[in-house]
Amino acid sequence: MPHTEEPTMIQSGAVYTLDKFKSLSGLGTHAMRQAVKKGLQTVQIGSRKYVRGSDFLAFIDRQLTAEANGKNITAS
Repeated sequence: MPHTEEPTMIQSGAVYTLDKFKSLSGLGTHAMRQAVKKGLQTVQIGSRKYVRGSDFLAFIDRQLTAEANGKNITAS
């Protein structure tokens, strides 16, 4: 039987539960709240929250662009 490893990085085409996302990204609860305040999109279905990998990667790109431009961006 082939051994399949779980991904160890955020992948664009994947959807993660909040707990799995925090584990993979290394973000703690406070950092996660701050990321959401700054515009990281989450999706809630019932009582569970999810993060799409593509949303996180876009969020990181926006943060890097803002940092390069000397700006501190927040969600609009």
